[in-house]
Amino acid sequence: LNQIFHKAVVLQRMGDRSGALVEYQQFLKVAESHDVDPSLYAEVNANMGAIYAISGKGTGNNNNEQQQKSNRIKAKESFQEAVKYRPSLGSAWVNLALLLLAEGKDMGNPSNSAINPLTTVNDLLKEARQCCERALGMDNEDERSRALANRLIGDINAMMRQSK
Repeated sequence: LNQIFHKAVVLQRMGDRSGALVEYQQFLKVAESHDVDPSLYAEVNANMGAIYAISGKGTGNNNNEQQQKSNRIKAKESFQEAVKYRPSLGSAWVNLALLLLAEGKDMGNPSNSAINPLTTVNDLLKEARQCCERALGMDNEDERSRALANRLIGDINAMMRQSK
């Protein structure tokens, strides 16, 4: 498992996202088949979420729109899986907040069917704020994610004041 993980990380850092995803998926398959505790590999889910999130960013090209929506959904699911098994993974909470903020930004786009029509921008802002608070409230030693969570909370508070 260690070799598969390290290979995936190297591929991810080299920019080979599809190769990294293949390795991470292989890691998950092997770990699950050997009943490895999911909390021990929550970082794999977070790394997959990061890859899907990057792949979910678009340029507005209609050809890729469905794939981008699919990747955003996969990113969100991957981050949720990561924090489910390791709630102290601050980077996953912050990335989840960023995805929620992107969903809020996309709510103005009528072609975006990935967002629940009953969800309001304020709901997404509140949920994103909660994710940031979780990143700060946990035993999170990642200073970058803590700093970003603090900055996002400030931005979210400003957006919520403007929407009133």
